[in-house]
Amino acid sequence: MQERKQISRKDFLKGVGTTVAGVTVIGSVGSILTGCSTDTPTASVTEKSEWPFKYQKSDPDKAAERAYKGYKEKGG
Repeated sequence: MQERKQISRKDFLKGVGTTVAGVTVIGSVGSILTGCSTDTPTASVTEKSEWPFKYQKSDPDKAAERAYKGYKEKGG
């Protein structure tokens, strides 16, 4: 017969905490490694944007239509 192993709440939370910490560490390794790359930046990164952006009046009806389509097509 198989015995059912009981796990305490403390052991469960300890396991969950270890898993979350491991995922966080592994996820951050990629960003650390890309920060150490020796690639030269592309032209789009080095170009300076004009700030502040010029104001452009928008059509409220077009904005409403675009927002509605984005909500319905992309699932809100």
